[in-house]
Order: sequence, then C-alpha cells, then structure tokens
Amino acid sequence: MCKDLAMPFLVSAVLVYLVRRIRPMTVAVAMYEAWRRLPPEQRERMVLAARRNAPRVASSLARRGRPRI
Repeated sequence: MCKDLAMPFLVSAVLVYLVRRIRPMTVAVAMYEAWRRLPPEQRERMVLAARRNAPRVASSLARRGRPRI
C-alpha cells in the first residue's frame, strides 16, 4: 500500500487535466511522428490490423451513439 495517499490523487488529477486538454490535432501529429519512426514491416502490420479491426470499432461506436471527433 502507498504510504503517501496524496500521490495517487495527484497523478489522477494530472491525467484528467491532460486528457481534457488533448485536441484531435495533437493526437494526429503524435500519431504521424510515431508512424514515421516505424520500420516498413511494422507499418504493414499496423495497416493490416487497422483494416481488420476498423469496421468492428466503427460499428460499436455507432451502436453506442458516440459523437464523432
């Protein structure tokens, strides 16, 4: 158990603040930077995984009625 009980609350407060401050453009730039650094083999794997899982994710979000970002 953590002896300093304030620490988990501080970390969760900082995470909540950061999640609220993240904008779609920030996510897009970060993803682009990560994509550029991937080797070609891993890029191909990522594309295959996205093609396989994107329809399932999109249909589940549509069912939930979540607004588009």
